[in-house]
Amino acid sequence: LSLTAAMIEISARLTRGAVYFTEETIKCVITFTNVNQLSIHSNHNNHSNGLNGGPSGVKTRPPKDREVETLCWAGVQIHCYCSVDETKVVDNDHQSSAPAVQTSTDTSFNPCLMRGEKGRVLYASSPKILFCDLNLSPNESKCYAYSETIPDWVPPSYNGLKVKYHYKLSIGTQRVNASIQLLRIPIRILSIDNHCNPNPIPNSLNAKHRNSNQNHESNDDTSDECFVDDPKRKDSVVSTESTNCALNETNDSSPNTVLDVSLHRLDCLTAKRCPQSYVITNQLGKVAKFCVLKGTFKLGEDIVGIFNFAESTVPCVQFSVTLQSEEVIREEYRVKDLKPSSFTQTTSYGKYNEFCLHMNHSQMILSVPLTVTPTFVSDMISLSWKLHFEFVTTKPEDTQNTVRTDSQGVMEQSPALLNVQTMVWDLPILIYATHPIQVARGFQIPAASTLTV
Repeated sequence: LSLTAAMIEISARLTRGAVYFTEETIKCVITFTNVNQLSIHSNHNNHSNGLNGGPSGVKTRPPKDREVETLCWAGVQIHCYCSVDETKVVDNDHQSSAPAVQTSTDTSFNPCLMRGEKGRVLYASSPKILFCDLNLSPNESKCYAYSETIPDWVPPSYNGLKVKYHYKLSIGTQRVNASIQLLRIPIRILSIDNHCNPNPIPNSLNAKHRNSNQNHESNDDTSDECFVDDPKRKDSVVSTESTNCALNETNDSSPNTVLDVSLHRLDCLTAKRCPQSYVITNQLGKVAKFCVLKGTFKLGEDIVGIFNFAESTVPCVQFSVTLQSEEVIREEYRVKDLKPSSFTQTTSYGKYNEFCLHMNHSQMILSVPLTVTPTFVSDMISLSWKLHFEFVTTKPEDTQNTVRTDSQGVMEQSPALLNVQTMVWDLPILIYATHPIQVARGFQIPAASTLTV
């Protein structure tokens, strides 16, 4: 029976889920607990086998002899990683790619990638030290509050085929003469605007977006050698504080918060209905008239349209509508000597199909998935959305029924074969974000994680 089974459990919990808007403040509660598994194991044995002073002679260590567990330091930082398809995309900053995570015992917390990950660090927040030399008695816990404001110029989270942007909150800690342990929580960032500025905004211009109740430490933690800051980061203000486990979380329901302002902007951009009608024609004449109530939609919203075939001169046998995204690599990041079509990737997410021959009216309904990325433009790619229409048409004379008269009466028979042709049409639309809690439910991203060191 081993008598040294104490360990430290690190648990991190995001106070409002794992999805946030840019310019929002991410808040995380981090708890360090000295977990003594020996006492649980011994109690179980004592209860079942009576080993406490029993014939076997095995005695558990009394509480006063249990050693205090120590952590050298712990810190938190948020990283945005960018990975590309190197066969089609030239990453001009590839030489600054982050190294793979190492098991060094040196006191350093570089913005590194986990094993198996590829890419580089596109954005790193200001690293903050939670503590140095933390001593925990058996079953003792210490809680820390961490907050970080995401700047508005970073790209949103995107899992594309040629370019990927993903964010992680990293909590690093280290024992004496031991390797660094990292606890990482994936987070998803949404952008309200349809573009992000590839050039970071200076501190003086971006300071007005900060919450006035942020607590700035008097000492400059960015100079601590436990962290290596990102030279490309232009602004990042983080507040950390140590407190007990009964933390009083910030009330986000107060008016004029960043979340409230962002949701109001979304409503202004997507709630207004502006019906638009389109007359669809081919070389033979009018095929249909299509009406859509608006051209901007939020994630999770239904796209509803109405087709009018009453005044058509060309019979439409069948139509289909597909929601598609189009990812385009910008010219300065394209690999040379490749076809232009290689830099455009179209992905379909939903399709509505219906036979409409001899119908006067029809409709289409498509839902925008919660798991897709809204329209945006970064320094590397642009993502746009469209409705892709396909109409199967024929000639009017080919749809005439054959009339046959026999002893049983008159019978009309539809043609067995139709000479058809297919025409396509694309309607650009804009897709915006929605409430972060709804997106989190669609992804089912865990907002908490645990690590034992």
